[in-house]
Amino acid sequence: MAILYFFADIKPPEKAETPMPGAMQDGVAAGSVSVDFNSILDKARLTLSDNKRDSIAMLELKLEKVRDDKDKAKMLETLGENWTETGNIIVAGKYYADAAAINNDIKTWEEAADRFFVGFPNAADSMAKTFAVQEAIRSYEQLRKLDSSNVEYTIREALCYIDGQGQVMQGVTLLKAVEKKDPDNPDMNLILGRLSVVSGQYDKAVTRLEKLVQMDPDNAEAYFHLAEAYRALGRKEDAIKTLEKCKSLVKDDDFRAQIDSYINQIKN
Repeated sequence: MAILYFFADIKPPEKAETPMPGAMQDGVAAGSVSVDFNSILDKARLTLSDNKRDSIAMLELKLEKVRDDKDKAKMLETLGENWTETGNIIVAGKYYADAAAINNDIKTWEEAADRFFVGFPNAADSMAKTFAVQEAIRSYEQLRKLDSSNVEYTIREALCYIDGQGQVMQGVTLLKAVEKKDPDNPDMNLILGRLSVVSGQYDKAVTRLEKLVQMDPDNAEAYFHLAEAYRALGRKEDAIKTLEKCKSLVKDDDFRAQIDSYINQIKN
C-alpha cells in the first residue's frame, strides 16, 4: 500500500492527544453527509480541454440512449476510464461505482474503490473529499461481501474511517477483525502502531512496531513511528538509531534531509 504520506511531514510529535471517535479531522466531519455529486462533476468539467469536454459529452449522450444493463455498465466504465485520463479520479470512481452497482463484479468495484481511496487524501475541496471517503467505504463494504477473505479491503475501509472521517474506533474495530485472521499482517500492525503513538500508548506502539520491523525490515514508515515512540519514552539513542535506519531505506533527498533535521532536534 502506498501510505508513506502518513509520515511525510516530519516534526517532533507534540503532546499526544487520544483521538476521539467522531472527531473532526482535516476538515471532514465524521458520519454521513449528503454531497451533491453533480456539483463535483461541474467543477471537474471546468478542468477539461474543449476537445476532452466534447468527447465526454458525446459519451454521456450515448449513455442516455443505452437500455441494456450490460451495455450500460460498459459505457459507464468507458466514461470512468476517460475521466481517469483527465486526472479527475474521484469523478472516474463514481462512474465505475455506477457500473459496479449494475454488474456487481469484483474488478469493477475495485476500480471504483481504488480511485476513491487514492483520491480522498488529495481532494481539491472538503466536499469532494467527503464524497470520496463515503464512496470508498461503500465500495469496500461491497467488496468485503463479495470476498470476505481479502483483508486488504477491510484495511483500506478502516483507513477511510480513520484518516478520512476521524472515526478512529470504527476503523480500529475493523483492524482488530483483521488481526484475528492475520495477526502478522504488516499494514494492520503499522496502522495500529501509528495510532498507538498518536494516542500516547507508547509502550504498546513499541511492542507492535518492534515486532513489525523484525518481520518487515524494509518498512521505512514502521521505523519512523517506532522512533517517535522511543523519543516519547525518553529513549533518545534508540530513537536516533531507528531514524537513521529509516533514512537508509528512503531515496528522496528532501525527505532524508527532514529526517536529519528531526535527529538534530532530538539530540538538542
